[in-house]
Order: sequence, then C-alpha cells, then structure tokens
Amino acid sequence: MPSFSELKGLYLKLGGDYKDFKKLSGEINLGFKFSFSKKISEADVQLFGLVSGDMNPLHFDEEYAKNTKFGGRVVHGMLTTSLISTALAMLPGTVVLLETYFRYTSPVKIGDLVTAECEIVEKEKNRVKVNVVCRVGEKIAAEGWAKVLIW
Repeated sequence: MPSFSELKGLYLKLGGDYKDFKKLSGEINLGFKFSFSKKISEADVQLFGLVSGDMNPLHFDEEYAKNTKFGGRVVHGMLTTSLISTALAMLPGTVVLLETYFRYTSPVKIGDLVTAECEIVEKEKNRVKVNVVCRVGEKIAAEGWAKVLIW
C-alpha cells in the first residue's frame, strides 16, 4: 500500500488541489461563521467515482452529458457537499457528523472553486446545528444544514 505522502504526491501530480487540514480555535457560539474552499479537479471527479462507485455518465461521458440540461459533465453533488464535512471537522474539539440535509440548486463544473460556508445557528450543550451553503462565486450550488456532536 502506498503511503499517504506517496498518494498525496500522485494526487498533486494529477492536478488535485490539496490543502493541509487545520483545526479552528476559540469558542463556537451562535453566529460563528467559517468556511473551506477547494478547486474541484478532474482527479477529484475520477477518484470520487472510483471510491463511491458512482460512475454516472453525467460525470464521466462528455458526449452523453452535453445532451443534458447541463450542457456538459458536472461534478457529483455529494463530492460538492463533502467539502462541508471538511469545514465541520475544522471546528474545535472532536466533531462527529450526526445528520445532514442538502438541496442542490445549480451544477458544479470541473475546475470550479467551491466554497463551503457554515454558520452556527443552534447550540444545545455539545450538539450544534450549522446552516451550510456551497458556492461557486456568488452562485449557490447547494444549501442546507448539518447537525454535529462536539466534545
């Protein structure tokens, strides 16, 4: 099995946008906002398809996809919203995802910079509800909420 370092090197060589993971610090109170951004590469789509098993031609076959309402290939919706998981994991402490809801509103294309924006809207003891939005520029690609347990 290749080491993490070797896999990271291959991913970067394939055009992947890797960022070192960093935890946030401080108190998380109502209104606290945080985000994570990533450029979605061809490598991301290919690897996500392999890992998830989602080989929908909408994501892999340009000829097929250009005849859809999207006019070309699009990124997996779950790949797009997976950036929310990264943002949530950045919260201080140990974070466990409990529940999510997403509504997909516009497609993400390969090469788009996606920003997962989060805001704490409810907090009861160690359970937190976070409103989430994935944007490409000013356009909303997905929105919803997530509930996490933090200790």
